[in-house]
Amino acid sequence: KAKHKWRIINETLLAEYAYVLREGGKIYTVTDVADLFEWMTSHLAAHPLFERLGDAETESDPVVEKLFDSTEEGQKVTRNEGDKWCAVFRRVPDPSSSKTDGSSS
Repeated sequence: KAKHKWRIINETLLAEYAYVLREGGKIYTVTDVADLFEWMTSHLAAHPLFERLGDAETESDPVVEKLFDSTEEGQKVTRNEGDKWCAVFRRVPDPSSSKTDGSSS
């Protein structure tokens, strides 16, 4: 657990990602480590400014197919017939900053 704070998905960095990503922006995760995949998806799913894309939308995203073999490590896992897991999350509007029209009744 000591290394969890150094992962690219953690509470602090998720706040940073939410700040820099525009609404509708996406975070793509792919790994060959099941525990890491569970860690990343559970933390992203718990964050109020990200929602996971459904299977159909994920599969139709042209970026997703490129993720699996875009690195030497990914290619090695493919050659060794290893498993890979992918999830995509979208930045959603901040529910606490809903805009009002400024009129009073």
